[in-house]
Amino acid sequence: MKQRRILLLLSLAGVVVIGFFLLADFLSPNQPADDLAREVSPNGNENSSRPKARVSSGRPGIAQTNELASGRIPKPDLATHQRDEEEEEEEELAQERAEAEEEAREQAEEDKEDEEDEEKEALDPEEEEALNEFLTQVTPENWRQARAGLLSAYKDGTLPRNPYVEDKFWSKVGEIGGKELAEELLSNSDPAFSKVLKGWGKNNPQELFDYLWNLEINDPKIQTYLEKTNNREFPFMDELSNSLIEGILHADSSKIITDSHVDQISKTIDLLMKSDPYKADSLMREFSKRIVTDQTPQALKDWVTHYEKPNLQAAAAGKVIESGTFDKDPLAAAEFAWSLEKDQPRRTALSAAYAKLAGGVNGHDPNLTANQLIEMDKGADRDFALNGFAHGLMHKDPEAALEWANEISDEGFRKVVTKNISRRIKKERRNVQAVEE
Repeated sequence: MKQRRILLLLSLAGVVVIGFFLLADFLSPNQPADDLAREVSPNGNENSSRPKARVSSGRPGIAQTNELASGRIPKPDLATHQRDEEEEEEEELAQERAEAEEEAREQAEEDKEDEEDEEKEALDPEEEEALNEFLTQVTPENWRQARAGLLSAYKDGTLPRNPYVEDKFWSKVGEIGGKELAEELLSNSDPAFSKVLKGWGKNNPQELFDYLWNLEINDPKIQTYLEKTNNREFPFMDELSNSLIEGILHADSSKIITDSHVDQISKTIDLLMKSDPYKADSLMREFSKRIVTDQTPQALKDWVTHYEKPNLQAAAAGKVIESGTFDKDPLAAAEFAWSLEKDQPRRTALSAAYAKLAGGVNGHDPNLTANQLIEMDKGADRDFALNGFAHGLMHKDPEAALEWANEISDEGFRKVVTKNISRRIKKERRNVQAVEE
């Protein structure tokens, strides 16, 4: 990993966020862990000495201005799919990549919805004072009774279910219960496990880091939890990474991330890379979304390319776009994605950028992007752009989303994308039906 002073550039751009530092022993986990059985980022072991790939000759002109006669997004030209032999080696694990990106996109959407809910339902000063008084009385011995009291209040209508209140409550429970309580909740497949992580990390970030380091995702206890809570591995890992960083944030009153902070978190990512790139990717995503606010495209590109490993670049690039950094100018997100030279980060960024374009962010007309995709040369870059575009269309035009997904030329990639979109469409329809009933 390059140890460049990338934060000098970010500092000049005026990054002001909640700072943090890692204690020295935080970088020395108790013992190394076995690799995860499921490799989600298949190119994580790509040789960094490999020559940089050129941007595909099929790169389109992003800023098209022609209007369509019809307001409906055009359908792709469903020509015969052909595979380029030179691309097969790079594409053989596209299915796992697609699954990872799909889960990341879903998690980003859920995080945004949660943040909006908490903002809307924040308490007034008197309610906040009452809540804080209640939380001071929660102990390791009585938290179960307190939980029952909250559930009872929700049920009889004396207290509305409020995400902000629940977050504060479970954070407090995590602080007082720590690893022992978290393990108990996990063993019982209790959904509250993910809710106590933030408080656990605040109280003991070293202990949570050790847990992350030694975690084996195929542990039957974890797999049972994921199954019973309708959760998946990708967002599960991000919950841990997010809670770990939240805990570290709590430990430092600094308001600006310094070079020292970046050096220390980079060392932590290096350590996780040796144990499992999947974990390093997760921490990279959660770290990146905290430092991308109000940055120039060049500063963002420098941040992404600061890390030599393609999987880390991809994690950073995807999160830069998913976090809404380019939402005021979604075309700039596509330009940013195309400017990345390495295959994996460019294609991850393309998926994220074209999802934004399809979603009509800031009034962008998806018809323009549809025409661009029709004219684009077939290949891996186009496939990943199609992946993002199809997912971005899913809410407004599910049928068109499936048609665009079927235009993906790589067979394995195409199958998993159409499967994911079909699953999400069914889920949304069930949710709509439940609301109507």
